[in-house]
Amino acid sequence: MISIIIPVYNGEVFIKNAYKLLIDQNLLDFEIIFVDNNSTDNSIGIIKDIIQLDTRVFLYHESKQGAAAARNKGLKYAKGEFIYFFDVDDELFNNAINALFNVLIENKDLDSVHGNIVRSDLKLKDTKITYEDTNKLTIPEPYYWGIRWMHYNTLPNTACFLHRKSVFNKIGCFNPKLRLGEDAAFHIKLGMECNIAHLDKNILLYYRHQQSTVSTQDKKQAKVFTYWEPLIHEHIPYLISHKVPLAFKKKVLVRTYGSISQMLILTKGYRNKKQLKKKLLQDIKPLSIPFLLKPFIGLSMISGNMVFQKFYAYYVLKYYIKYVVK
Repeated sequence: MISIIIPVYNGEVFIKNAYKLLIDQNLLDFEIIFVDNNSTDNSIGIIKDIIQLDTRVFLYHESKQGAAAARNKGLKYAKGEFIYFFDVDDELFNNAINALFNVLIENKDLDSVHGNIVRSDLKLKDTKITYEDTNKLTIPEPYYWGIRWMHYNTLPNTACFLHRKSVFNKIGCFNPKLRLGEDAAFHIKLGMECNIAHLDKNILLYYRHQQSTVSTQDKKQAKVFTYWEPLIHEHIPYLISHKVPLAFKKKVLVRTYGSISQMLILTKGYRNKKQLKKKLLQDIKPLSIPFLLKPFIGLSMISGNMVFQKFYAYYVLKYYIKYVVK
């Protein structure tokens, strides 16, 4: 009934524990699909050892780097009616997957359901949990989640969701162009097109260790540069090609025009700023910089001051979005 898909890149220290966590969920009918994504450690050997002991476990390989491509490979071989994605370095609360599964079994009109995430730099056994589950089920109006999740900090982790497999026929898979932010791109599209419920139950502990992909990327560059990619490869094309609520349009535009100014300010050297501006304007086509915002984008070229960015975002951009965008 449930296919659990796990992308793996050099996860040897986490794999055995991830397998045990899933077994401890006490699922009745499931398969576990590991997708190796060019690991150079002993991940493959450990998975093969598990396969020798459990015929419900499978291993496939994806040469294109990135969680998006690895998850898509797992989907290709998944036999379950329901799809659950898991990362080897995260942890599950008791009865997490079954709780999501029961919601979809009892509500045939739902495409997906998601629960709560707890973020911690400690393992679950060492994390103090202060929030008690109510198990209340909320099914908001159409587009609600897609609009809400444009604020990325409100987006649950991929492993907070359980989907019907039909979801991927409806909206497609993860965008393999995206090495990071592929989960945000997918779930915002999910929120715009599918019927999604929220179960008020702790599902996942997101273990934010220093070797995680997100932590490593955050050390390399500001998040605004990372999140530019899902914006130009998913959100803007979706805005252009679909009839969307005004609220969604405003969310996309404020992120677009706010990010351009911020990236220009964070970039050092006028020549580099000039080259970046040219690239960014090409990225957002067929959108262009509105007349009202052009002077402030121009000032971003000579400013290295984030105070200016805050003034632009809070006053100028906010005014444009509220009163001009229709």
